[in-house]
Amino acid sequence: QMLEGKGRVLMMRYESGSASTTKREEGFLAALAKDFPGIEVVSSDQYGGAHDSAMRVSRDLLTRFESLDGIFCPNESTTRGMLRALEGVDRVGKVRFVGFDGSPMLLDALRAGKIHALVLQDPHRMGGLAVETLVAHLRGQKVEAKIDTGLGVATLDNLEEPNIRRLLAPLGK
Repeated sequence: QMLEGKGRVLMMRYESGSASTTKREEGFLAALAKDFPGIEVVSSDQYGGAHDSAMRVSRDLLTRFESLDGIFCPNESTTRGMLRALEGVDRVGKVRFVGFDGSPMLLDALRAGKIHALVLQDPHRMGGLAVETLVAHLRGQKVEAKIDTGLGVATLDNLEEPNIRRLLAPLGK
């Protein structure tokens, strides 16, 4: 259904006041509203927090919404909590699940078909751009207020692509 622009999805937020994850959450909801108005967001106001809390909130959401086509989680702890909850209610792999960030456990889950995609940051590029920007600022040069540090989306189909392999390298995989 989701490929046809229809379906029911939920997004579990991370933590109130977390600037980076709030922007991810807002971006997810804005993109759905703009590009896929036929997809119903059944829940977007629940905060998962850290690992154990994220699993409890995930379990509650999965109990409340038995009919789902997709799930989005905006960081590693909410992704991990949702994965554990999906495994606990025997729905892992049955609902399209996109998480954010990578860890060896999440990468293994992607390879096993338990997660369908992981949005990956580029930490090496982020660090390098931070140094370059700081040096430019200290030299009195104009620096951009916003700098795109890049990202990638890992799926089972693209794990061997050079850019995805590079983004996964910090995980040792």
